[in-house]
Amino acid sequence: MKSFDWQQAIVSLWRARSLRERAVLGALAALLLALVVYGLFWQPAMENIGRLQQELPLMRSELARLQAMAAELNVSRKRTAVAVPAGAELETALRQSLRDMGLPTQKFETRPDGRIMLEWHDAPFSTMADWLDQVRQKWRVSVVEAHVERALHPGDVNAHLVLRGGG
Repeated sequence: MKSFDWQQAIVSLWRARSLRERAVLGALAALLLALVVYGLFWQPAMENIGRLQQELPLMRSELARLQAMAAELNVSRKRTAVAVPAGAELETALRQSLRDMGLPTQKFETRPDGRIMLEWHDAPFSTMADWLDQVRQKWRVSVVEAHVERALHPGDVNAHLVLRGGG
């Protein structure tokens, strides 16, 4: 079975047309090509250009606002750069901050590896969480180990924490 040769069929059909018919078919093909190019490329591009022209001023103002905020943040970071205590200085600072918060510990000891172990019995959880957040932000202290269990009084906990100093 012989396959059909499309190219040969189109060429023979074209040659069978008169000059006038060829001109009309060529004009229709050009018009169809122009419509396809307009529909697929030109018209969507024009819509997007219009939309972007409307959004661009807003984007520029948003960029300027974000750049100003970034500059302000950098200035703020430089201003608030605090020396992070370590060793005995950190221990003293933590003890003082616990006294300031009214959060006495049953156990406060520094391990040989520099980590600090704290233990509370019937301590208010919210006060302990606030204190941990403050020392985390102020001195970059992190919790390495924690065991917290509910105490008899609502809102109170028994806690065992191991902290590591920042720096």
